[in-house]
Amino acid sequence: MEAAMKAFGRVLTAFGLLVLFSFRADGHDPSMANHEWFNKQEMNAAARKRLGVPWKSCCDNGDVFKTRFRVGEDRSDQWQYLKDGEWKTIPPDIIKEEDTPDRTPVLFINRPTGVELCFFLPRGGL
Repeated sequence: MEAAMKAFGRVLTAFGLLVLFSFRADGHDPSMANHEWFNKQEMNAAARKRLGVPWKSCCDNGDVFKTRFRVGEDRSDQWQYLKDGEWKTIPPDIIKEEDTPDRTPVLFINRPTGVELCFFLPRGGL
């Protein structure tokens, strides 16, 4: 029984590492497709002012957050993303109208604080 539990533990650990590494690929990884595009993105001036940050880059101080997106529940002109099982509203001052390389939504979140930095609207649908 103990050997089976240890084997099960190793399988869970390996699966956990696989999941962790699958979500860590971001714009900082030079092997990632469109690396240059991610590194060139800048925050909107209104968001920088609201957050009180001196830096402009979405990527230098944040990572792409892989998740699901939706239009607000009330069908207003509001976007939301799923984080920790809860739908969170994307602040309007981080929304950017520019297209992404693969026409999908992209959200940058600050690594230490979890604050949203930049959100690119999807052009290819959700």
